[in-house]
Amino acid sequence: MKKSIEQIAIIGLGKFGMTVAKQLSNYNCDVLAIDSDENLIEEAVPFVTKAIQINALEADALEACGIKGFDIAIIGIGDNIESSLMVALTLKDLGIPKIVAKARDEKHAKLLEMIGVTRIVQPEIDSALKLVNSITTKYVIEKTEMGRDFSMLEIEAPKDWINKNFGELALRQKFSFNVVCVKRGEEVVFPTANTEVKEGDTLVILAHNESLEALEKLY
Repeated sequence: MKKSIEQIAIIGLGKFGMTVAKQLSNYNCDVLAIDSDENLIEEAVPFVTKAIQINALEADALEACGIKGFDIAIIGIGDNIESSLMVALTLKDLGIPKIVAKARDEKHAKLLEMIGVTRIVQPEIDSALKLVNSITTKYVIEKTEMGRDFSMLEIEAPKDWINKNFGELALRQKFSFNVVCVKRGEEVVFPTANTEVKEGDTLVILAHNESLEALEKLY
């Protein structure tokens, strides 16, 4: 039976790991923070379910903190490649199904991939790509590549869609994309055919990249 609350471990509380911990506090997750620095552990305490000061390079200590059985482990150790790889190997041995790791460079990313890390993040490169996407595509607020053919986008609702419902708009048929949700101020709406698009709405869509040219013509 699947757990209702996802369990996520963050190993390494530098800028990347601490930011992830703070952001996850906005979601219904059971978050375990791990670092060898007592000050960083104290800083994380208000944002996480549990914070433990251990040396994550010691496999026995990592297992003893209860990480085995967690759904996701996020490795925030990016500067020390050897330490990052050792922790990744331990997590694989412990059977963590999804491992996300920060990589310092392409070589580091390649080694993590060889170990079997599920997702590799290169913050500077990822930020640069998002910046380019936001500059070059005027209607896109944020864009994330989802493999070679698809993208997840946050877009401003086109003026022609305002006060029309999704059934009328038939966006899947016209543009080959799905509206995942609608951001309306602080509210998140999961649309039905009868949901109307309001002025100021932000639409989160999953789109085939070939459909983006047609979408751009609406702006």
